[in-house]
Amino acid sequence: MKRIAAKCREIICFFICVAIAVAACRGDMTDTSADSSAQSAAEVVEAAGSTESHVAPAIPSPLNRVKGLNTSGALASDPISVRSQKYPVPPTYNEVPFFADLVAAGKLPPISERIPVEPFVVGPGVLNSEKWLDWEVGRYGGTIRTTNLNGSMHEVALAMGMTILRAPDQSTKDPLPAIVSSYEISPDFTRYTLTIREGIKWSDGVPVTTEDVRMTFELYGDERIYPTFPIKARTLGRADGIPGKVTIIDDLTFTITFDAPYGQFLAELSSWIPDYTLLFRPAHFIKQFHADYTDMAKIQPVLDALEIRTWEDLVILKDMRHWELYREHGVGVPSLTPWIAEEVNSSVVRAVRNPYYWKVDISGNQLPYIDRVEAEVSNQLQSIILKAAAGEYDVVTSFAQIREMPLYRENAARSNIRTVLHGSINNPPILFLNHDYDYETEGSVWQQLVSDPRFGSAIASAIDKEDVNNTLYFGHYTLDGFTKETFDADASNTLLDEIGMTERDADGFRTDPRGERFELTITTAEVSPDFLGLGELLKNYFENVGIRTTLDVIGSSLFGQRMNGNELMATIHWSDEPIWAPGISEDYWPGFKGHWAPMSEMYFNTNGESGRKPPPYLQEFFDLHVARKVVPPQSEAGEALYADLVDWFSQHYVTIWPVGRMTVPSVYNADLGNVIKDGYPFDRALDYGMEQLFFKTPQ
Repeated sequence: MKRIAAKCREIICFFICVAIAVAACRGDMTDTSADSSAQSAAEVVEAAGSTESHVAPAIPSPLNRVKGLNTSGALASDPISVRSQKYPVPPTYNEVPFFADLVAAGKLPPISERIPVEPFVVGPGVLNSEKWLDWEVGRYGGTIRTTNLNGSMHEVALAMGMTILRAPDQSTKDPLPAIVSSYEISPDFTRYTLTIREGIKWSDGVPVTTEDVRMTFELYGDERIYPTFPIKARTLGRADGIPGKVTIIDDLTFTITFDAPYGQFLAELSSWIPDYTLLFRPAHFIKQFHADYTDMAKIQPVLDALEIRTWEDLVILKDMRHWELYREHGVGVPSLTPWIAEEVNSSVVRAVRNPYYWKVDISGNQLPYIDRVEAEVSNQLQSIILKAAAGEYDVVTSFAQIREMPLYRENAARSNIRTVLHGSINNPPILFLNHDYDYETEGSVWQQLVSDPRFGSAIASAIDKEDVNNTLYFGHYTLDGFTKETFDADASNTLLDEIGMTERDADGFRTDPRGERFELTITTAEVSPDFLGLGELLKNYFENVGIRTTLDVIGSSLFGQRMNGNELMATIHWSDEPIWAPGISEDYWPGFKGHWAPMSEMYFNTNGESGRKPPPYLQEFFDLHVARKVVPPQSEAGEALYADLVDWFSQHYVTIWPVGRMTVPSVYNADLGNVIKDGYPFDRALDYGMEQLFFKTPQ
């Protein structure tokens, strides 16, 4: 495994060296970029008459300049081809009682005509691993009531997040074809061939075809609609990567080709974050608002009614991701989700089952089992907690905390609720040390300290992890994480002495190595109560080893602005570390959460046009990050490269972990079936998988 990882890193490092060399040729980059802007919508529409739809890049990629480099030997030896699913298609289907009257009246086709020829079949081990869910066939009916905190509805949003491929839990390993019936990936991870399920339909009954894919990429390349091409559809997921080229083969089959290996794209196809809207937008729906397809005489009344100025703005409004489908402007927009928005106003969101949903269970029942989802607005978090304890919600995954467990247990029998304790896709707040802070100051003391791993180790050794866990998290969190040090104040003091912080000022705090006043400023915002609690604990721990520490709490907006401006020495923030390994999240990125090297990131993103040229140890991070994206993240090589990335974090202390993994509860109606078991490594199972929940009692 290490040999595979080393070979991949060797290859990608060669790419990066060439990229840096080419980026240095500022004149060459400037000369070519002017002629390589994204293809106009008119050009793409013209191309639609042929079998190919070409989208030109906005910026030429230095990777494209490398000629004759053969990477296939270090990648896959054969194409990855998946053309089957876990369970056979049921021989017959059971009509949904909710639709029975409409079918009988001829107002809706029968179930056999609404679903694909071969629907996606759900059973044990498909949406969740069998280890964590004793899956059973459910029954139709009922309404799930869930939370809505001033429009924040994570449960509804995740329930709408349908992926093009699907692996169990929060995995992207060996995914099954979902919206597509098959996929094939070339050995060098540059070409992805996908075939749409025959007969799959949008929620308004219109068939899904490759015209939807072509239209999606046309919109991406139309600067009137989108100023930039989406990163996840560019080579290596880079801002300057060449956009993938779509080739339409027939009504159901298409390929996406990248100019360099991009194994991470398999994870994007399997992730609920970009979800199916990465490749599929309803062309028939969007065209009616698009002036290249519909006369303005028909569009203008819509603009007037919605008080929208231009048709371009109207297309932007109607062309939406799954995060928007439950908003007011999502009503009536065709989707591929289990439920479709029916009513959205200031007090409630109501969604009703999609008659054309493309999944069935192993017994021939069309999913979802539940007919409706409702989310009434609450203005206060405390009211959601009390309503959850009173049994007024059927699913609460976002707002329940470990500190409320006594309340939920006390009311369990009375309110007919249960709780399940599990992990999370987030980790608790961690300390970020900004390795780019003050880099422009000649002889910067901060740069001297933060680039010395002994300083980071001293900081980490000063933290009493068990005290953090017991004080903030009732002892329920783990004590692992990327920081290997355990609490050892003596070791911390020794390391601080070694790096020259031996003298003390008049207040008894350590001076910097030059003998001058030193102060560690930690900045955070009131994102969550434990951010502030952790900040106070860290201040105490660090001052116990002689480091003068200030905790600065500012507003969320200012917090973001100052992080973006490279103005903060250290910050407290959280991340999605539990889903870094499968490639679902990459918020370890230096300018994403905590901003631990934002100017080095800028240099990377602009190929050296601006920002800070990373010192060698930071450049190693970028090399590792890019190398990961060459191969699928949960392939053998991908897992080895991720292990190297974790080692890098452990050695360089850009993040310091006061505790490890979270334990959080979900609260649910005790009558619900297909609920995950205690100890499940993640959260989000009751929303990202809500389609398999059912009420055991007939509704």
